[in-house]
Amino acid sequence: MTSKGLVAYLVDTENRERLEFQYNPSEIVDTKSNHYTDIAVPGISHPRHQYIAGGVRRITFTLFFFKEDVKRKVAWLQSLLYPEHSGTVLKAPPHRVIFIFGELYPEITCIVRSVKARYFNLFDQQTLAPQQAEVDIVLDEFVEESMNHQLNNLSGHRLSSH
Repeated sequence: MTSKGLVAYLVDTENRERLEFQYNPSEIVDTKSNHYTDIAVPGISHPRHQYIAGGVRRITFTLFFFKEDVKRKVAWLQSLLYPEHSGTVLKAPPHRVIFIFGELYPEITCIVRSVKARYFNLFDQQTLAPQQAEVDIVLDEFVEESMNHQLNNLSGHRLSSH
């Protein structure tokens, strides 16, 4: 966990509320997968693979909060999991977020897949309000249109072909 400097944050795309991270994550896991179907070909030792579609790109990390509005910050993250209702009618799905983490993620739109909070060690003696939390965040990239190889190669640099 690193302290202040360039601070990462999440922005609610609907109301523009923003949560700056008290501490930047020390590790981020970025996973992307594809869906293939295996096609058995008689007489061949291995199946052929038919590309079906791209899978989700998932970004996971852990946030740490210490003493500064811990309960409110965790509640804000959890609120991103809930849709908006008008009575019993669904009005809108959960808000998307923009994840910003310096050059690695200058601006990536995501849905919040899960928020897992652990409150530990410190609780206010008068109210038992949490003073420390560790929150696991799972984001899925939200993409409106299909991407191709060239669009995703943002650096424009090719790896050497040795």
